[in-house]
Amino acid sequence: MQVIQAVIFDMDGTLVDSEGVSRRAWSLAADELGVDLPESFIDTLMGRNSRACSGLVVEHLGGDEALAQRVVDMHLELFLKLAETELRLKPGAHEALDALRSAGLPLAVATSTARVRALPRLERFSLTPYFTSFTCGDEVAHGKPAPDIFIESARRLGVDPSACAVIEDSHNGVRSGHAAGAQVYMVPDLMAPTPEIELLCAAVLPSLHELPGAILG
Repeated sequence: MQVIQAVIFDMDGTLVDSEGVSRRAWSLAADELGVDLPESFIDTLMGRNSRACSGLVVEHLGGDEALAQRVVDMHLELFLKLAETELRLKPGAHEALDALRSAGLPLAVATSTARVRALPRLERFSLTPYFTSFTCGDEVAHGKPAPDIFIESARRLGVDPSACAVIEDSHNGVRSGHAAGAQVYMVPDLMAPTPEIELLCAAVLPSLHELPGAILG
């Protein structure tokens, strides 16, 4: 593996403890509208951008685009309401960012969340000053698990993807980082890694506390 020259972080579920809130918002939206969104299906949405989520919900509901849009809209409404009080920072986030920045590594965010919602979420936890670039889900043609967002993030950093560490929590994010050619470090959130996902990772870590040691040695 190449020496790591930059680190690219996912946001939701990796830096900000938001995926559980999102899962709950999907379930509440489904209950409110009387549709069946099993947890196994909701988990397939994790790490994807809003466009991809909408398409999967349409498919899951048998092609009913109007109903799917109502579900997606209600999910966002409920998520934003829950997020006002329930979002937390992931343990070790500030410590990991401090250590990596002190080591001279440029840091970036590559999140499936649209920029209009991503930046305020990062600012809420005083994270924006750590990063030199932000690549958001509404800025690439294909969302995770496609590699586009990490390839673009590496381009903005001026570093080859193979020399980047990608920090992810979701299966879709791990697949995306690996497909981009990056070295992927998974810190699982809601979903444990499968054998397939473990093979795509340079390491699977219990928390962000272990990340600087894994990257810096």
